[in-house]
Amino acid sequence: MISLPDTATLLPQVHTADNGSNLYLFPSTSTELVKLDLIHEAGSAYQPQRLCAATANRLFTVASEKMSAAEVAEFMDYRGIILEHNPDTLTATTTVYFLRRYVDELLPVLADLLHRPSFPQEDLDVFLRKRKQELQASRLKTSDEARRMYYRALFGEEHPLGQFAVPNDADRLTRDMLLRFYQERYTRMDIVLAGNVDQEVIERVSGLSGESQIAKISALSRPVSTPTGLHSVTIPGAVQTTLRVGRVLPLRWDDPDYAAFMLLTTLLGGYFGSRLMSNLREDKGYTYGISARTQIYRGLVVFFITTDVAAGAAEAAEEEIRRELQRLCDEPVGEEKLQLVKTVMAGDFIRSIDGIFERSERFCSMLSTGVDERLTDNLRQALSSVTAADLHAVARRLLAPDAMIYCRAGA
Repeated sequence: MISLPDTATLLPQVHTADNGSNLYLFPSTSTELVKLDLIHEAGSAYQPQRLCAATANRLFTVASEKMSAAEVAEFMDYRGIILEHNPDTLTATTTVYFLRRYVDELLPVLADLLHRPSFPQEDLDVFLRKRKQELQASRLKTSDEARRMYYRALFGEEHPLGQFAVPNDADRLTRDMLLRFYQERYTRMDIVLAGNVDQEVIERVSGLSGESQIAKISALSRPVSTPTGLHSVTIPGAVQTTLRVGRVLPLRWDDPDYAAFMLLTTLLGGYFGSRLMSNLREDKGYTYGISARTQIYRGLVVFFITTDVAAGAAEAAEEEIRRELQRLCDEPVGEEKLQLVKTVMAGDFIRSIDGIFERSERFCSMLSTGVDERLTDNLRQALSSVTAADLHAVARRLLAPDAMIYCRAGA
């Protein structure tokens, strides 16, 4: 059995800036690269109009009051600086990769973009036209439609997790909305630094964060009811069907049973030799791949199985998914399989923290979801002591096929 590292070795160094904000540090002398993550509490749950949060996150780095979009693009390209944007339900993360030698040049430009973005109307118009086209195309993708249907069915369209942009939202978003949202939600941020980080970098970066406090949603509300049954939509011209099966779990990430449930999820559909892959791909040939996983949100955990199948195989594939869920409820896992799954999970965890940037990325996710290293401690405990009987009890409580919602999108 692979042993997990002590949680103390996974925690970042913490530097408190003069303005009271914290920088979370993952230093390494083995690389010239620096990874800078700016995490704002500015996700879609806070937006006044759909598309606003994602657009603000993408466009605030385009131009400032001092530099045009062309000048910013040339500055970044010439130095090989990479910008990535990841807006989510509650947070919006901007990741900047750059070589250590460019810190003196980059930080003033980045500070200007953060504190004085101009959101040029021309760039906004181009972005929204492109986004509208992407949303129109997305409505014809079975996987996208199945995901939207699934979360709407679980949470309802008024819940932040049940809201999705539609093409016409691009016509409703204005620059004034964008500016107001940015001014309200981008006043304070968490900063995570990884890579070639020395005291000079720390001091330069610590000046980026503002002093204002900002309201945060402590936990997303749970759905009023627990929906079950089948939901489906036909997509004209589709040649396949996407299936999504799952539920909102009646536990949080810090519940010890969640670590046991992670083992069940891996056994069911978390690796190539999992039960769902062996059944639906290897034995039945319904799909090229199928997976089961959980998604942690702040205060919520959602479980789902997803796969793409040939149009005529949707009902048969759903029946096999039900069969595998029921099998876990009826039969304890064999000891040999249990040990294999524990090894797979331990290996996956080790790979997820293999490098300094991986640890940094993992910590950014923890800041966004509110998770801490108690999850690692619970996982370590599960890997060392959870029995087949323990898993059977958790499966009977949480994996009953009739407790699931079944969504189909496609032909």
